[in-house]
Amino acid sequence: MLQPIKNNFRIYFTIAFYIIWVVIFSTFNYFKEKQHLYAELDQELKNAALTIPSILPKGLHNKEMSKNDLSKQQDLAITLTLSEYTQRTDIVYLYTLILRDNKIFYTSSSASNAELRSNTFAVNYFDHYDDAASDIAAIFGQNQSQIHESSDKWGDFRSILIPIKSDDGSVYIVGADLSVSHIDTLLNETLYFNLIISALFLLFACPFFIALSLEPRRQVRFLAKKIAKQTSKLIESEAKLTSIFEYSPVGIFHYDRKGVIQKTNKRFEAILRTDRNTLIDFNMLERLENTELLNMVKQSLQGKVSVYEGPYTSVSGQRFMYLHANFVPLYSSTGALEGGIGVFDDFTEKQQDTENLKKLSMVVEYSPESIFITDINGSIEYANPKFTEITGYTAVEVIGKKANTFRSHNTPDSVYKKLWTTILSGQQWRGELQNSKKNGELFWAQVCIVPVTSDGAITHFIGIQVDVTKARAASQKIAYQATHDMLTGLINRYEFENLLAQRISSSQQDDTTHSLIFLDLDQFKIINDTCGHMAGDEMLCQLGLLLAKNIKPQDLLARLGGDEFAIIMTQCSLAQAESTAKNILELIANFQFMWEKNIFSISASIGLAEINRQTKNTKEILICVDSACYAAKDLGRNRIHIYHSEDELLAKRDGEFRWVNELKDALNENRFELYAQPIVSLSDPSQKRIYEILLRLRTRSGEIAPPGAFLPAAERYNLSEAVDRWVVDHTFSWMELHFKHLDNVDHLAINLSGASLGSHTLLSHIMQQIRLHNLPPSMIKFEITETAAISNLRDATVFIKTLCEFGCQFALDDFGSGLSSFAYLKNLPVSTLKIDGMFVKDILDDPIDEAMVKSINDIGHVMGMKTIAEFVENDAIRQRLQEMGVDFAQGYGIGRPVPINDILQHQSAVVHLNWP
Repeated sequence: MLQPIKNNFRIYFTIAFYIIWVVIFSTFNYFKEKQHLYAELDQELKNAALTIPSILPKGLHNKEMSKNDLSKQQDLAITLTLSEYTQRTDIVYLYTLILRDNKIFYTSSSASNAELRSNTFAVNYFDHYDDAASDIAAIFGQNQSQIHESSDKWGDFRSILIPIKSDDGSVYIVGADLSVSHIDTLLNETLYFNLIISALFLLFACPFFIALSLEPRRQVRFLAKKIAKQTSKLIESEAKLTSIFEYSPVGIFHYDRKGVIQKTNKRFEAILRTDRNTLIDFNMLERLENTELLNMVKQSLQGKVSVYEGPYTSVSGQRFMYLHANFVPLYSSTGALEGGIGVFDDFTEKQQDTENLKKLSMVVEYSPESIFITDINGSIEYANPKFTEITGYTAVEVIGKKANTFRSHNTPDSVYKKLWTTILSGQQWRGELQNSKKNGELFWAQVCIVPVTSDGAITHFIGIQVDVTKARAASQKIAYQATHDMLTGLINRYEFENLLAQRISSSQQDDTTHSLIFLDLDQFKIINDTCGHMAGDEMLCQLGLLLAKNIKPQDLLARLGGDEFAIIMTQCSLAQAESTAKNILELIANFQFMWEKNIFSISASIGLAEINRQTKNTKEILICVDSACYAAKDLGRNRIHIYHSEDELLAKRDGEFRWVNELKDALNENRFELYAQPIVSLSDPSQKRIYEILLRLRTRSGEIAPPGAFLPAAERYNLSEAVDRWVVDHTFSWMELHFKHLDNVDHLAINLSGASLGSHTLLSHIMQQIRLHNLPPSMIKFEITETAAISNLRDATVFIKTLCEFGCQFALDDFGSGLSSFAYLKNLPVSTLKIDGMFVKDILDDPIDEAMVKSINDIGHVMGMKTIAEFVENDAIRQRLQEMGVDFAQGYGIGRPVPINDILQHQSAVVHLNWP
């Protein structure tokens, strides 16, 4: 009996124990499954949230992002991409948040299926998260994720919030939500499952014997199910580990004990730029060429953790990088060494940044500019060697001291106040400061001060200064040279015209009257030609000092160029100016210039004009006063001429101005025409013909203007050289074109002005053109007037000798009109004298003229020169000249000037004057 009872007791005890065990097990298993479920769900939330940065556009989050950064289309594209992810998982929402001004804003969000179907989204880019939980804002300042359960207008959710730092250091939150109702459903399923299992266990335990017989099988099934579940978890865990391994941000690979790579991840392949098939089975012990890296692998296979950092070239040769590698030994569960794990990271960019920083440091250290760095209070923390070179202060002497150590007291405090205001506002300051060196010497520095900021706050200032003392002095010298005449130290024409414009403006505005004196020295060129330019320069300097001492302080004296001076007499009437001009004339007349053993007295011609309300501009008043000055010269020099609008003499000069424009247009439009006049031998009728080339100007109206109408204007206004060049070029071209018809022509004579005799450019041009047109130089003779030759004696001598040596001939025109003809004649290498026509035309009636012609002819023959008589107007004069022994004759009695082409048809005949 006892045995059955005992057995029953055992049965009841077993049943009771079983029931209690089932209840305890079910409860424990429920809570364990619940904990496991939450762990899985939280991991799913984390994985989903960490996926968001890879989905979003690169650089989306930054400090300066604003609502206008994304268009609606870009926002929609992000929403759809996030929504695609949530539709494949249990995740309800994926989103990102930012914190601005203590407010939380959405920067991206997925949408529910209902929102997608209605195309109406609960959240758009930069929408305010107005019912966010109060503790969310604190997450932005943390470095770890936070699981968060909350209720808002969209429902109850279990969320994960992870703070992420963007590239520029700004923080944003990635978040993922699971619906609490979905979690409850999963928990209920687990609970129901456990209850059903427990009920089944109890149901099977009712018949004890059946339970005893089935218990082993039930235990087997239970264990099998548990093993399967654990196996599933293990597989899932392995999959997660594989995912972490595969998508790790660093390169990871596994190798066996022989150093053969068995497994690699994507990052490792990307670092080496080699595919997986090439890397698997790669034997590092046999094929690694980098000795140091190979030793690290060997150390890991000996059980040691090793680290390598340095340059590395992949075995394929496709990649060179700066590598950071860790090699860790790998052991089996039994403790046996199975191989190792390698972790590669590409430090190339980081190394480049380090190298660039070193280079930048070297640039600063050896910069040719003085560089110093201060803290926010202006205390110097660094100074480069150039700083020491410029200021004399060593780095040790100035570090820790204020930057105003080398400040001078010549710079106003207001400059430094503005400097500090500028740099403290975050802007750079540039300017020039006068600083002081250690030895007290002052120097000018071009300074640039730049604020250095960190997270928006100014931390330091960088000062760059360049010693511009010499450059500043040079600049001041250049500025002085730009406004002053280098010879006399007086203001130059450029500055004079600026000051003159100011006086004209004041007259127009205030109705004040000023006067302008224009002074031109008479016969100044004689001093240059006699004693040289050094003498002329010295005389101009002395004269400048003399004039400067004898004008009022408010008056302005300038040298306009050459021997021209001008004086602006401020607030001075014309009568007062005339009185001053007379004093100046007397002053110059009494001035004696001494050079070596020579003493020179000079005079000047002065033009005077009034500056008043009617004066238009500087050009007008300068033309007026220039005209008045040259009128004074025309009237005999050493006098004053006052400009008046009704002045007849000036009106004549105005006519010359009109010829100036006509001449310029004629040169541009080729409206000059060549004429020729014959020169015949009086002793040998068979001698080849000679022609003098003459010039005519065809006006716009078609009329022919004689040279006497326009040549004076050309000479006066510096156009004669351009006219001479035109004559030379067109004569040479004509000679080349008709050379085969010029057999009976000995040579052609071309007139040159006095201005051309001093032109080295024209001299070279003439010889170049003779060569270009392949002309014999002996067929070309140049005629220069006696006056031009004497006034440009030195230049004329060089010009004539050069062309004579080249093969050309020279004639001295209008000989006898000068005052010192015979004295200068022996210095001029000319072959022909042309006797001035004013003596020739009256030789039949005036014995003095006849004596002059005879003496000139005799002197010319004594010196081995041929003579030509001009103005031979009839046969009687021609006969008398022939009796005197004059060699050649020219004039209307010999032949009139004709267009140059006509001489080709009349070479065999002389065109005689047909008197009407």
